[in-house]
Amino acid sequence: MPELRLQIPDDLVKDIQEKVGEDVKATDIARDAITLYNWAVQERAKGRIVLSTNSDGEDKHRLMMTSLERAAKKTSAAGAAG
Repeated sequence: MPELRLQIPDDLVKDIQEKVGEDVKATDIARDAITLYNWAVQERAKGRIVLSTNSDGEDKHRLMMTSLERAAKKTSAAGAAG
């Protein structure tokens, strides 16, 4: 398994811990972040859009990241070629 070393700013870790619990470690935050990123890449690779909405399903915000759009384009190009 590859080892990944990250430098996460202390203030970012503290901000997240204030929201999810002081006992959550930086390694747990990083692991969850990679899990979420992997899911988002898989969703975009399927041609799906990753959205956030309020509890009423309105006020939509689309997650936009260059790497996610690359995953979508790569899958789209592969589908068009085949």
